[in-house]
Amino acid sequence: MLSLKDKNEFRHYGLFQSTLQLMNDTIAHRGPDSEGVFVKDAVGLGFRRLSIIDLSTSANQPMLSDNEDVVLVFNGEIYNYIEVKQVLIAKGYQFRTDSDTEVILNSYLEYGDDCVNHFNGMWAFAIYDFRKKRLFCSRDRMGVKPFYYCIVDQVLYFSSELKGLHAVHKFENANLSKVYEYLAYGYRNNDGETFFEDCFELLPGNNLIVEQGIVSHHKYWALKENLFQHDPTASFYEEYVALFESAVKLRYRSDVPVALLLSGGLDSSSIAKVTDNLIQKGELNQNEIHAFIASFPNYEDDETPVAREFIKTCQHIRLHEMVIDTQQTIDDFEKTIYALDHPVFSFNAIAHHNIMKACRERGIKVVLNGQGSDEAYAGYDRYISGVHLVDQLLSRSGKFLKEFSALNTFNHYSKRFLLGQMFKSVINQSFSAYLRARFQEKSLAYLNNNFTKDHYHHYQPAYQFSLQGNNLSNYLLKQINHEGLNQILQYEDVSSMSQSIEIRSPFMDYRMMEFAFSIPNELKFKNGVTKLIQRETFGTMLPDSITQNRKKIGFKTPFLDYISSDPAYKSYVSDLIHSAHFSTKRIWKADKIREVFKKPMESPNFPFWRVINLETWSKVYNITNL
Repeated sequence: MLSLKDKNEFRHYGLFQSTLQLMNDTIAHRGPDSEGVFVKDAVGLGFRRLSIIDLSTSANQPMLSDNEDVVLVFNGEIYNYIEVKQVLIAKGYQFRTDSDTEVILNSYLEYGDDCVNHFNGMWAFAIYDFRKKRLFCSRDRMGVKPFYYCIVDQVLYFSSELKGLHAVHKFENANLSKVYEYLAYGYRNNDGETFFEDCFELLPGNNLIVEQGIVSHHKYWALKENLFQHDPTASFYEEYVALFESAVKLRYRSDVPVALLLSGGLDSSSIAKVTDNLIQKGELNQNEIHAFIASFPNYEDDETPVAREFIKTCQHIRLHEMVIDTQQTIDDFEKTIYALDHPVFSFNAIAHHNIMKACRERGIKVVLNGQGSDEAYAGYDRYISGVHLVDQLLSRSGKFLKEFSALNTFNHYSKRFLLGQMFKSVINQSFSAYLRARFQEKSLAYLNNNFTKDHYHHYQPAYQFSLQGNNLSNYLLKQINHEGLNQILQYEDVSSMSQSIEIRSPFMDYRMMEFAFSIPNELKFKNGVTKLIQRETFGTMLPDSITQNRKKIGFKTPFLDYISSDPAYKSYVSDLIHSAHFSTKRIWKADKIREVFKKPMESPNFPFWRVINLETWSKVYNITNL
């Protein structure tokens, strides 16, 4: 927290000390290993530490520079801290710890604001420079680590979780535009707003600076095309292999054991296979890696059998299957929704939370997952088929008929569906979202008409169809920079950290992202095959059941089955939607919603989860303006 007042000092030291302590206590799960509070002049910093790099107390935070004129709090990991440290030592800097935290501190002293351009990692940090009376905050390029803030009574408050701000200020008003976009479309757009009114998030690739009481934002990086500097002596395939292996290896830098989150999919299996190979070559300091997978017995999309087949090919990886306990999920439901901060896109977040809980019970502090590959390397063919086909149709050298036939024949998408996706890709995206909400999900029929009218225009999509082509890349960039990916990163961070576990994602390495948008699209999507470059490199080491599988389902859970037939879920949902809290909301038509909930299987596209999540979220956070 930072005072923005002209006097620029905290008069009531004890009050601010207690405020920071309350914020620390609220997010104690993010750092159970140690805590610290620092208050001086205009600045107050609190920190909870999850010890992963340099476990000694000398690496605790807040961390001061040697002469105590700069102080830092930092959440995340700088994976290339060893290389950056070596450069700084050559420049004459001395280090008293082996932490990446001190590397940030000295990098700031050497490079100033430009220090962030030297880091490969995930971070949200705040540095106060007493020499300049200046606050410098930063969020990593991809927004893996969160940074939330608000300004109340000329004091800037910031936290890694919204509940840290809520604990102090008891925000009771939801951001109604965000609530509308969530209920109507399922979106959580990356626009700097949050679900709480007057609370904001620092956008990915941005710095926040406060000087003389003025808050400003500066963008230091943005993902776009052709950022990657290719090696002219290497092929795209050679570059991809070297880059991915480097990204995986960097994320095993840890002074505690690292585990894997596994599915039957291409991405996590590729990480596991590279991991196994690195151990075999003696390049990792762990001889055995534990992998965890969520199992849904008797569910048609359960990927456990495929994972079992794959793990037999790995000498150094041990698989642990975890079955979700539905009754325990219900018992903990409100606590879990509170832990997740925002309303989340799907029930997957609840399952993910349960997996993290099981990992914590086994003493795990760090896990790797496959997040980011689908968004960067065109994994979700169902959603990108339209823009891909339109690009082929617009291009003189395109192969529209061949691509259309492949998606129809091998990927089993009907001609009607593909033509519909093409139409969807060329019309205004706001209108497209409206049509889906009106006619497919039919969510708008259950929302208050005035609520829809007042907030319909808030959604401003970043993607715009172009007759010049290149729509596929623009659509993928939109999903990464503005829409889909940030939803997943948000719930994965808060879900894992609620169990004191850090998630690391090799595909989220900014070099991997820059590379993805500096290669021909044909290496990502061709003949109905997605992530082609990955399948033709690391995919050759995997079973055909993984590499040849064209059914991209993501991480799916049998949520509709639960609310239709599981007694515990049916009872919980019935109590929820018949409560006075639900019935008195002005944003929706409670009676009509209760009707559709009677037979969920008859309305499979209806956003049942979003209704349940929003209602529970508003309850646990005491929201009063809905």
